Amino acid sequence: MEKIETELKDCYILEPKRFGDERGYFESITKEQLEELGFHGIHQVSNSKSGKGIIRGLHFQKNPYCQAKVVRCHQGAVLDVVVDLRVDSPSYKNWISVELTPENGRLLYVPCGFAHGFVSLKEDTLFEYYVDNQYAPRMEDGILWNDPEIGINWDEILKKYDIEQPILSEKDKVRETLAECQTVFKREKTRYLITGFKGQLGYDIVRELENRGEFEYKALDINEMDITDRHQVLEVVKEYRPDVIFHCAAWTAVDKAEEEEEKVQKINVEGTKNLVDASLEVDAKIIYMSTDYVFDGKKEGYYKEEDTVNPMSVYGRTKYEGEEEVRKNPKHFITRISWVFGINGNNFIKTMLRLAENHEEVTVVDDQVGSPTYTVDLAKLLVEMASTEKYGTYHVNNDGYCSWAEFAKYIFESNHKSTKVIPVTTEEYIKNAGPQAYRPRNSKLSKEKLVEKGFEMLPSWQDATDRYCKELAEKK
Repeated sequence: MEKIETELKDCYILEPKRFGDERGYFESITKEQLEELGFHGIHQVSNSKSGKGIIRGLHFQKNPYCQAKVVRCHQGAVLDVVVDLRVDSPSYKNWISVELTPENGRLLYVPCGFAHGFVSLKEDTLFEYYVDNQYAPRMEDGILWNDPEIGINWDEILKKYDIEQPILSEKDKVRETLAECQTVFKREKTRYLITGFKGQLGYDIVRELENRGEFEYKALDINEMDITDRHQVLEVVKEYRPDVIFHCAAWTAVDKAEEEEEKVQKINVEGTKNLVDASLEVDAKIIYMSTDYVFDGKKEGYYKEEDTVNPMSVYGRTKYEGEEEVRKNPKHFITRISWVFGINGNNFIKTMLRLAENHEEVTVVDDQVGSPTYTVDLAKLLVEMASTEKYGTYHVNNDGYCSWAEFAKYIFESNHKSTKVIPVTTEEYIKNAGPQAYRPRNSKLSKEKLVEKGFEMLPSWQDATDRYCKELAEKK
């Protein structure tokens, strides 16, 4: 396949080799050829049909759902038009047009950060898109097709192709100009640093970044960077210079924390301080995972982000002190999460399914209520947050609430297990199991702020549990 450079940086015309005779032709485009362009993983193939004179565009999706595209025309003809919107690109605000037809066999590679559109030159034109990121309707955006700042010579184009009156959708007629548009793209890739990547959430953040086509990341565990070693943290962060730090590393053994307070303090507070100081050195955003344990759980109703905290355990106290360190970086996101489950670690669902193999009944606490949270869903939202400047503290969980006993019952029923759940109070459980750290009875965290800030609610905890159990089964 021949790759032809255009006047726009990173945008290429592609000409696959054709083999044919009087009967027709054959051509092929391989995944490896596209990956050489940086086009990793096709998420979707879409087609559109258009009559002559129809203009579609100029479109893009916002980060982190920005799409790179390979486009072609299978029937009819189009004049494809793309604009470089990457503010750090040498061809920023420049545009080109390329005629795509079945006869010339050309494809156009449109990088992430471009506005894309076309005018159909013939009736019944069939146009095909290969995109490297999922379609996200709420992240759709674009700029006005005839924005004078861009200066596409539409009058000449329409006259050349004998189009008297262009036809546009109502939405495309009234899009913002580039000057009005709030979306910012950059040619330089965002650099991410993830601590604790071998844990449940860190592992899924890495998976989510790769799903989005983001490969500029450094995922570290304690062997690569001990967050309690201030010198090492500063050295690693200043050398890599991330734009975003996902801080997932933490002491999370709640009961053992009561016996190891000094160690927990060092990891959850001093380690976080080291990362915050390093983030300030390189002007990086920091996203910190906190917990429902910052509250005492005695409030009626739902906890909001601004409610007074009152941690009653070493774990809860140190995580809140970590929050206070993180707030020293103005570019921070604090996400309070609870009852986490993911594929890369131990969790309540795995424990229940294991017990179901040889237990006819299990006793489970029924007076602690909260929201189970799937790290796959959580990671998607955190990566989206990282692409914004909507800084602050958020409660982030899957939708809905249940007790631990209700959670266990759902796990057994949805996995066709006959194990019976015996609900008990926390006090009854402690009598049999022995002393444990204080756990809040009410962990109902309000997620209203997420919606107010334009983020999407996570799916229900039941839906998340079903998908997680399916993933578990597939890995067996």
